[in-house]
Amino acid sequence: GVLRDETHLPPALLTGVLRELTTARKHRTESERLVESLTPREREVLRCMVAGLGRKAVAERLFLSPHTVRTHMQNVLGKLGVHSTLAAVAL
Repeated sequence: GVLRDETHLPPALLTGVLRELTTARKHRTESERLVESLTPREREVLRCMVAGLGRKAVAERLFLSPHTVRTHMQNVLGKLGVHSTLAAVAL
């Protein structure tokens, strides 16, 4: 055990830790699946959203019109099943 530089956790604590890890992994997997459903351009727009860029800044960076960026942002939110940029970024 401890003398061999091993970690010992009480069974109750270990169960809780494993539950948390499983839940976190499941959430990450679902998030990854949702992001993979986006088109390459929508992923670019999402990366800009994560960077905190507004619609005009995204349009300038990606050489698109603000209207096109708005459409991409709406598509991203819809595909991710969220209603705000903040919720999309939290995934």
